[in-house]
Amino acid sequence: MKRFFTVVIALLAISVGTSHASLDRYFVSTEWLVDNREQALVLDVRHAPLYWLGHIDGAQHVSRDQFLSTRNEVKSLVPDFADIAILLGSLGATQDTPVIVYAEDNNPYAARLVWTLHYHGHRNAYVLDGGYQKWSKEGHPTSLLSSTKPEPVEYRVVELPSYPDVRAEADYIRTRIDHPYTVIWDTRRTAEFLGSEVRANRGGHIPGAIHLDWTELQQNVDGVSVLKSRDEIITLLNERGLTPDREIVAHCQTGIRSAYATLVLMGLGYERIKNYDGSWIEWANNPTLPIISADGTLDGDLQHRSPAATGLWNR
Repeated sequence: MKRFFTVVIALLAISVGTSHASLDRYFVSTEWLVDNREQALVLDVRHAPLYWLGHIDGAQHVSRDQFLSTRNEVKSLVPDFADIAILLGSLGATQDTPVIVYAEDNNPYAARLVWTLHYHGHRNAYVLDGGYQKWSKEGHPTSLLSSTKPEPVEYRVVELPSYPDVRAEADYIRTRIDHPYTVIWDTRRTAEFLGSEVRANRGGHIPGAIHLDWTELQQNVDGVSVLKSRDEIITLLNERGLTPDREIVAHCQTGIRSAYATLVLMGLGYERIKNYDGSWIEWANNPTLPIISADGTLDGDLQHRSPAATGLWNR
């Protein structure tokens, strides 16, 4: 009987957290873009040579350095609001302009820009599900010619955006290790998580992190990677303990793949979510921060764990 009530409570937490959310708040279909292309600003964030080999007709190319910043030798951090305002203004966008971002179908950089726009208060921003592959495969208009640049405007806001609490920094994560109500979600490949694939000064993972490769959120449909259905994603997340009654802090190597994962959580209605944009490249390169290395041992100390994790909140 006790187990029955525990399961019921868990299911209620899941349903309350996700019942009124919608993935199409952050992801749009190619069909949607066909119907709304004239009103939308479409941005291509693939590498420039791919843009010149073919892009969505009318799309503007945006290089990654226009929405990724380097500070204190940590790359791929979220830029300041002023930088995003300059970018949007140069593209003729106002706060009301729908911004649709795409890359390849399995390239999460589009999600990173959309996450950044939402973080800086531009709520009318979406990832094109399936990316350029789905658009071109369906025979929608593409072009080899450079798109006409829109007239630049001054991107204005009525008031500076109140930043949504969807970004984490290293100091915050250190206090949440082993916290009973927080899950650190490692969205990297299995080899990166285990430490056999090393892309920083150290290999491994943050102690207590749950691993789920971000690509597990996608499925192959007619040769193109697109989002799985809402029910499939919820089932997958629940199986890994990534439930909406817990705080979820996602990371990858540089906060790109985890931005995709964070947008999915936002679309499912998770209320306590963060993307750690410094991610593994910052964490692993700081020898004072603890990791579980490839041999399964702790490298570093956990002295800055949360009071809850050390039992202080239970005294």
